[in-house]
Amino acid sequence: MSKTLISLFDYTGNWSRPYKEAGWDVIQVDIKHGIDIMGWYYKKYGYVDGILCAIPCTDYALSGAKHFKRKDADGTTAKSQLLVQEVKEILDYFERQAMMLGRKLPFWAIENPMSRIHTLNPWMRSPLLKFDPCDYAGYDPEPDNSRYNKKTWLWGEFYIPEKKRIEPLSTENPGWRNLGGKSERTKELRSITPLGFAYAFYEANH
Repeated sequence: MSKTLISLFDYTGNWSRPYKEAGWDVIQVDIKHGIDIMGWYYKKYGYVDGILCAIPCTDYALSGAKHFKRKDADGTTAKSQLLVQEVKEILDYFERQAMMLGRKLPFWAIENPMSRIHTLNPWMRSPLLKFDPCDYAGYDPEPDNSRYNKKTWLWGEFYIPEKKRIEPLSTENPGWRNLGGKSERTKELRSITPLGFAYAFYEANH
């Protein structure tokens, strides 16, 4: 029987790609694929073998701290908090499903760039892993694609991947250098999970 992975806010499929390649049943949830997490009926599923979650960072990333006061006041942050609360309900549900079978949810992880998300949601606790994509470039089928810096944090319960660092090609984050502007396409490209990290995470958690 194949294993099942739930991957939330997974438009590109990069983070879940190694699981799909290994034959896992990957449930890819993203509003751009026609599945809105706020209306997704996850309770039709029972036990799952892992949950990945790349919550949109727009209202949490520390790079946008100058906008926090306004966003907190005008309700923007509150809308993002609804997504986080839904993620918590999903995690709690699948943890209960595992407990009913006398088991434990094997792993779950939430990703954001350097972020205040855990300070607004204390249940997440402190980040378990902080890394740059170049720390895992050695796992990437095309290593140069992961040879850059972009401080990324992970929360959850998972095994920490062993690093295979290859020094970055530039001290700059190419997402900022090459992808200026605020279009939705730009945001998508900046938020793509680097494949080196994706394969490293899979090796540690499958």
